[in-house]
Amino acid sequence: MMCYRFLKTEHALDIMQTKRWKVGRLLELNDPADCQPNLVGAPEQPDEAAWNNFHQNYLASIYEDIGVLCFSTSISDPVVWSHYADAHRGIALGFDFQPDLGGVSPYQVTYQESRATLDFAEAERMRPEGRTTEAFIEKVVTNGFTKKALSWAYEKEYRIFTHLGGAECQMIGSHYFQRCGSPNEVVLGLRCPIRTADILRMVGRDGVTAQNVRRARSDRNNYSLVIGPA
Repeated sequence: MMCYRFLKTEHALDIMQTKRWKVGRLLELNDPADCQPNLVGAPEQPDEAAWNNFHQNYLASIYEDIGVLCFSTSISDPVVWSHYADAHRGIALGFDFQPDLGGVSPYQVTYQESRATLDFAEAERMRPEGRTTEAFIEKVVTNGFTKKALSWAYEKEYRIFTHLGGAECQMIGSHYFQRCGSPNEVVLGLRCPIRTADILRMVGRDGVTAQNVRRARSDRNNYSLVIGPA
């Protein structure tokens, strides 16, 4: 499955040159309701104090430990390019995830009207003596961190979650970065000034060929983009 990271040109070039990508923090996502599930079935009424207690006891440690990498499968949607690739001046890096062959399996984001929820009784069972276990983190990630409002559906988003303290992550300055391979595909925005030769000088040695470098262009018949040879 090919998933794309839409980036400003300088950030995409940095990923290709350094072989590392920036990991997002869960509390810094552009939707303040994202990764903020509600707790249902708690013995007390869901007032402000109950929410603060839930946040502190169940989620605070996860927010500190887990980071996210966001991708999209919507390569021809001009709105995605406008929002995440510097108004079409940026680049989309495509990575082919093959979970059937032992590769990473990204989580698909689903879109719905109601907020994501976690069940209190189930959460308590999965947190023996108040400890945040891997099973509990997996439950929170799959039930609470992969659902967004319907209005975000145009993104067709997939996510990879990673431990910020893991061997693959490194803090540089004030941000976390994780090692990555070369992209399987490089798509230049229709306003991007970078040329195919520039890309091949950076990653041609890693198996990226001119056929893997493409460019987005306007479709003359509708508002979608046509992705073709650069």
